[in-house]
Amino acid sequence: MEIGQLVIDVKGLEFRWQPGAPTVLAIEDLMVAAGERLFIKGPSGSGKSTLLSLISGVTTAAVGSVRVLDQALEQLSSVKQDHFRADHIGVIFQMFNLIPYLSVVDNVTLPCRFSARRRAKALSRGEDLEAEARRLLRHLDMDHPDLHRRAVTTLSVGQQQRVAAARALMGSPELLIADEPTSSLDADRRESFIRLLFDECRAAEATLVFVSHDASLERLFDRTVDLAAVNRAAQHALAEMGGG
Repeated sequence: MEIGQLVIDVKGLEFRWQPGAPTVLAIEDLMVAAGERLFIKGPSGSGKSTLLSLISGVTTAAVGSVRVLDQALEQLSSVKQDHFRADHIGVIFQMFNLIPYLSVVDNVTLPCRFSARRRAKALSRGEDLEAEARRLLRHLDMDHPDLHRRAVTTLSVGQQQRVAAARALMGSPELLIADEPTSSLDADRRESFIRLLFDECRAAEATLVFVSHDASLERLFDRTVDLAAVNRAAQHALAEMGGG
């Protein structure tokens, strides 16, 4: 994908949990270009997790459009949304969501069980899936072969975080979403992890959307979106339209 091409294009979005309920999230316009490293900040309740659910196709808004890689997600069935997410989007969750009974390597290769596209891309970069998993782990400062076969529950928080990042990057998805992945780390470890993540996203030509309430991290990114401010502006515009 060429740098500058849109990966995310949100227009006229209004999200409510049910018809007639208050609007939880409103966005007039949000665009993210290929290769961009976007920081989204906002306090609890500002809609950060809701936005990520909409971008990844887990949730669908009744009003507006969410296009990812030029695909309008609201036009897809729930099954097709699942397939699209598996093929094109990697997610690093706040609590990592690693599978406790799988080894480190098996956790990393997990996306390839659900996406033939990502499996093929992973195999194009390594002799087999395990070799590609080990390459990612090595690049994310997990160059310890004795760790790769251990259960993830035996790892430190920082190590689990890197495993989660390697899993999200496995098979080179075009879009990487990181949902508060550094909240349990101290400041030095946070910045070190983010720089490792940048390096791997650059190598994979992935666009990064990083969500956090920690505004001290935004200086590391290409651009920042203050979701609370965006939401307020859109809500104000909606109120004016209703009043007219």
